[in-house]
Amino acid sequence: MPLSFGIGLSRNKDAYIAGREAARQAAGIIKNQDISIAFVFTTVQFNPEKILEGVKTVLSKTPVVGSSGAGIITSSGIYMNAVAVLAISSTKIKFATACVTDLDKKDLRDCGQKLARIALKGLGTSKREIFITFVDGLIKNGSQLIAGIKETLGISLPIIGGSSADDLKFKKTYQFFNKQVLTNSVVGVLVGENATIRIGIKHGWKPLGKPRIATSASGNIIKSIDNKPAISIYEDYFGKDNHEIKSGKLIYLSIRYPLGIYLEGEEEYLLRNAIDITQDGSLICQGDVPQNATLKLMMGTKETTLRAAAQAAEELKRTSGKHKPPKFAIIFDSFSRNRLLGRSAKDEIDVIKNILGKDIPFIGFYTYGEQAPLTALDYRGQSHFHNESIAILGIGEQ
Repeated sequence: MPLSFGIGLSRNKDAYIAGREAARQAAGIIKNQDISIAFVFTTVQFNPEKILEGVKTVLSKTPVVGSSGAGIITSSGIYMNAVAVLAISSTKIKFATACVTDLDKKDLRDCGQKLARIALKGLGTSKREIFITFVDGLIKNGSQLIAGIKETLGISLPIIGGSSADDLKFKKTYQFFNKQVLTNSVVGVLVGENATIRIGIKHGWKPLGKPRIATSASGNIIKSIDNKPAISIYEDYFGKDNHEIKSGKLIYLSIRYPLGIYLEGEEEYLLRNAIDITQDGSLICQGDVPQNATLKLMMGTKETTLRAAAQAAEELKRTSGKHKPPKFAIIFDSFSRNRLLGRSAKDEIDVIKNILGKDIPFIGFYTYGEQAPLTALDYRGQSHFHNESIAILGIGEQ
């Protein structure tokens, strides 16, 4: 049977009913075909156990993966209190799922390697096309997970996904894996065989001021910039008396003004949110920052953010070329973008719809970080951990 899919959405206030309704809608579109896999996205106002219980009353034998988000994205709009389910049926495309728990107690690079090995075993000898990830958005260094996955699957295999979110509470996020509701975990889906994959990713943030050098950096910690404490990059630009620096709320400042890392051969700066300051003025970021990397403060506007969404959709559409367009798309969109756009957030969805066309529905969620390849100058680049970006995955069948 050819690839078929269904998307369901529920805004019922009862978590169990919401999960069941969304799953029924998605499964009902596919009708009587066997469902290969289901993706579940939910906002954190619901009890996640009850949501999954409701989903499983409909999809009891179906592998389930998914994540909590700061909002649900669909072709019909943005929902800040909802449950969405994407059900996929295909006899040609293969899906292998995996999870690793207790990330804070383990080496994250090792966790990435283990996740990829489990998925590889499940896929067997089938051709690999892409690896989809859902990771707890509160872990300190998502780059190490990506590094471990690449070491196992190879640097050329694209990785795409989103970091689970909890509406800027920064307390607890959730990942779904079959009948389990997890936290402090990573879930992966290795997609293979006859899948056609298209990707678009952009951010739209523009560099400010002069370039600086990360004169001392290790992993996700920047100790000094231009031989001064790393926090000086914000103090020099905004003044040492800035309330958000003094009160320790750097994360809210860095959402609006992230750091941009210049990578040789890439078209865009790689963005990093600084999530904490140490006593000596070091910056702790959500992802790795290379030693001696060239850095700039970055700034986004509503106009550049919307333009980036359009560019991401155009990139996905362009890479389809003469091939059949994707059947549907999954969107991983930084919640920082939603906050920047405010009431204009719906315009981002309209931009994507206008470019992809009404025949390509989509589903997704607002994240605390994105995993995707940077588009290189002459090839589809290596996958990285991103902040403040929008990544669009189009899936079809050969």
